[in-house]
Parts: sequence; C-alpha cells; structure tokens
Amino acid sequence: MLRQILTKKLFLGFLVSVLMLSAFGINYAVGVDGPEVKTISLEEATELAMQNNPDMEIESLAVEKAQIEHDGAKATAKTHEKKEKRDREHYYLTYEVGLLRWFNPKAKEVALVLAEKRQDVNEKKLKLDVEKAYYDVLKAEKGLEIERAGLKYFQDQLKIAQTAFKVGTKAKLDVTTAEAAVAGYQAAVTRAENTYRTSVLDLNRIIGLDLDTPLKLTSKFAVEKAGDSINLQETITQALEDNMGILSARKTLELNQVKSDVTKKFYNQGVTVYETAEIDKKSAEASVRKEEVDTTASVRKSYLTLFSLEKMIDWQTKEVEKARENARVFMLKYEAGLATALDARNAAIDLETAEQNLTNTIYDYNLTKSQFKYQLFTP
Repeated sequence: MLRQILTKKLFLGFLVSVLMLSAFGINYAVGVDGPEVKTISLEEATELAMQNNPDMEIESLAVEKAQIEHDGAKATAKTHEKKEKRDREHYYLTYEVGLLRWFNPKAKEVALVLAEKRQDVNEKKLKLDVEKAYYDVLKAEKGLEIERAGLKYFQDQLKIAQTAFKVGTKAKLDVTTAEAAVAGYQAAVTRAENTYRTSVLDLNRIIGLDLDTPLKLTSKFAVEKAGDSINLQETITQALEDNMGILSARKTLELNQVKSDVTKKFYNQGVTVYETAEIDKKSAEASVRKEEVDTTASVRKSYLTLFSLEKMIDWQTKEVEKARENARVFMLKYEAGLATALDARNAAIDLETAEQNLTNTIYDYNLTKSQFKYQLFTP
C-alpha cells in the first residue's frame, strides 16, 4: 500500500511538472528574470480588484443604461397623459396605450432597481471571490510547506539508512526504499509548487495584476471563533433583504400586479390577457416563498457548518500535534534500530495527512465566515 502511495506521488508529480512547465515556461520561477515580488495584504488585494476588475465597470454601465430607459419610459407616459388632458374628446385609450402609460414605466423602474441591486451584490461577490483566491494561495503555500517537510523527513531517513548500511546494521533494501520515498516526495514538492503558482496566477487575474507577478501574502489564515458575533436571526433577516432572487421575485410580483390592474381596465374575467396576468401574479408570489425558504435554509446550514468546523479544527489541531510527535519518535526508534522503515514512513504519512486535513478545514472555515461577512449564501 505504501509503495502504491509513493509511486502515485512520483507519477502525478512528474505529470503535473511537465504540464505546468509547458503552460508557464521555465522562466516563471521567482527570481529568474521575472517581475519583482509584490507584497500584498487581503485588504490591498480587494482594493485592487475593485479598481481593476472590468465587471465593476460593466455593472456601472448597466445601471446607467437602466436609468436612461426608466427616464424615457416616464417621459413617454407623461406625453400620453398630457395628450389626454389636452384633447379628451379625441383621445382614445387602448390597452396598448395603457401599457405605455402605467406598465412600461413600472417595468423600467423594476429593471433599474434590479440593476442597482445586481451592482451591489456583484461587488460583494467580487470581494468574496478575492478572498477565496487569496485563501487558495495561502492553502497552496501551506500544502507546499507540508510536502517540503515530508521530503526533509525522508531525506533524513535516507541518510540514516545509508549510514547504517555502511556499518552493516541495515539492509540495502532500506536504502533503496528510502531513495524511492525521497524521489516520490520530490515529485510531490514539484506538484505543490505548481499548485501554488496556479493559485497565484488566479489571484493576479482577479485583482488585475500581471499574471506572472510573484506575490508575498501578508494576511494569514485566522481561526477566530465566531462565538456570539453572529446572530442567526439577524443574519437571516439581512440575507432575505439582500437576496437577489427574492428582490427579483418581489419586484416581478409588483410588476405583475400593475399589469393585472391595467388589464382589468380593458378586459373582463375569462379573457386570455386577464387570466394570464393573474397566473403571472400567483407565480411570482410562489417564487418569493420559494426563495425565502431556500435562503433561510442556506443561512442555517452555513451557521451549523461554521460551528462544526470550529470543533473540527480543535480536534484536528490535537491530531497534528500527536502525529508530529509520533513521527519524531519513530524516526528516533528507526535510527536506534527499534522500528522498521515502514513504521517510520507510515508515521510520516500520517503526519502529512493530519496537516493537510487541518489546512483544508481552516480554509473551509475562513470561507464560511466570509459568507457571513458579505451575506452571500448559496443553496
């Protein structure tokens, strides 16, 4: 089983190395004729994204366009109102004209409100995306650190095996097995380096820097427990107010009510236009109820997940401490001839697994807290 794990590390590491070198080129390495390293905090990364990301400009233009269309619809409605006042005897009010006077301005008003809300939500979403990309780099950094520590462990084991083999206390198989383990972890380090570079590339893309810019992150993962800082009911209330789907459904309901009122001015019950307007209104009401239930459930799940992750971090931190001490002891036992190479290697792999699990949980915890920070919850 151990040999399979090491072989898999070696093969995957080699494969990833070839692919990444093809994608980025050998000169991507930091310090090899590359751009200067940029030191950046999470707050600075967020500010850069707000300044450089084209999505914000697109959203601003969408609001501007919606405002112009709303103003135009109101002007058209005002023109028809003036015509009616000026020439009541000859002014003929039709269903189509009624839509221009009452429904169309409301439709453009709804479009403007939704465009403004979409701009606000997408601004929060961009900030959340920046945090995720930033955390991805931190996670990749930690993964690289873990793999390098694993490589160091097996390099030390190899030295012990080589020294013991020379004096005849260990077999050649110990040396060969340790060499294979070192080769496997060298490949794993290469793979972790490429994962880190990919994460940096993605962060550079989202904040608007040159893709090849090397980064030094100053903000680190935080495990500050939420405790009483999150009020579940207040969070649900705010999430319902900020939810784009709910606002859209509510505004659609308002719009369908206006259309229904206009329709009733010209048609009686039983007419197709009348009946479809009533169905649209009921459909919008059902959509509001559905979005409210889904959003409430999503907030509750994230709330439960947050505190579950806190408990998980406490446990996994202790597991890492235990695994680190276990790996240290087995290395000493191996050097003294009181443990096998397999025992020492298994202890090292257990340590790596424990550290990776803790890193992943801390990553998930920080992202979940960011959901509450920006009031963005996915069903």
